[in-house]
Amino acid sequence: MSALSRRDALKLGVVGAAGLLSLPGCSSDSSSPATNNLDPNALRPFEADTSEGKSTGLPARVAWASTADSEFFLALGAGMKAAAKARGVDYATATSGNDPGKHVDQMNAFLQQGVGALAMQPLNPDADALVLRRAIDRGVCAQGIITAPSTMQVVASQYKIGFDQGKAAADYATANLGGNAQVIYFNLDTAAPQLKIRHRGVLDGLKTGGGGIKVVRDLTVAEISTTSGFRTMMGALQTNPDIKMVLGGDTIVVGAYKALKESGKLKDDMFLSGVDGDKEALELVKLGGAYKLSIAFAWSLMGYGLGQFGADWIAGKQVPRMLFAKGVPLDSPAAVGSFTAASADPASVFADRKRYEDYLPLFGNVSHQTRTTYWTKPVDPPKSAS
Repeated sequence: MSALSRRDALKLGVVGAAGLLSLPGCSSDSSSPATNNLDPNALRPFEADTSEGKSTGLPARVAWASTADSEFFLALGAGMKAAAKARGVDYATATSGNDPGKHVDQMNAFLQQGVGALAMQPLNPDADALVLRRAIDRGVCAQGIITAPSTMQVVASQYKIGFDQGKAAADYATANLGGNAQVIYFNLDTAAPQLKIRHRGVLDGLKTGGGGIKVVRDLTVAEISTTSGFRTMMGALQTNPDIKMVLGGDTIVVGAYKALKESGKLKDDMFLSGVDGDKEALELVKLGGAYKLSIAFAWSLMGYGLGQFGADWIAGKQVPRMLFAKGVPLDSPAAVGSFTAASADPASVFADRKRYEDYLPLFGNVSHQTRTTYWTKPVDPPKSAS
């Protein structure tokens, strides 16, 4: 890397930029791809590598760069740690607390420490990209959650997830509220470009219920925490006390649930719905009442797969280019029970390819030898998988 522009330094923040510049071996980007033409729709199902592999010489360590101690991120980390232990590689993790500069610093620290695979959740995509390119240039398997540049990308049908969430709310309003409801939506537009697509899906899904469903507050959430959801919901109730529906990510909506309960405004005929499959949200779904739906991702299974594939990469074996995280609608105790049982035993689920792909279908093949072709932008799943 010949130089870091002033614009890039400002994106990183002083601490993050200093960390990047301090990395050894920043003289060139010779392994960058000549073309950026990976097409998700051209991917075939992943072909498992049964060879012994040829060691890459990379450090036997996998890392998870999280942005918050949200329950679903902790579940991913637990799955990744379990896989690392099973494969005899080290596991490292750090949480930035939604601080972009700290997030960059922590990823830089992993590269300085030495890792063979780095899984990360985006926080500031422009700033993160500089570190991810450096990781890829070093031969590290960059495992990006709906982000790029990345060797392996975890993707989701963001529009469909949003639309399904919005339509479920609209159907409920039609069936139970006379087609009339005030809605508050917590969006995560600043977290990743793909989540803007989910946002659009939610609004389109709500529109299917007709003009009586009104989004009275559409709020961008910078901090993913129950505290943030609680605080924001308390503020919203001051101006919109008649809210009947709350949609967003589970962590935020659980906080909103607690605010409604504390303020005495929680009613069983409300419709609260989240995305992610947080444990606390699923417990509320099982209880019945206002929290009626969580569209869940299998975070512990995802983390277990990332850990296993990271170990495979280090050993010189082929790994998937894409993990498609299906959104699983959980709206009953039975559905929650089946999902939580699978999540509690990721090793046995991963060992059964068909069971694993009920939650996370795998596409494409890539290895350390073919690493110079990688994802340069966030993508959607193949159309055949959606």
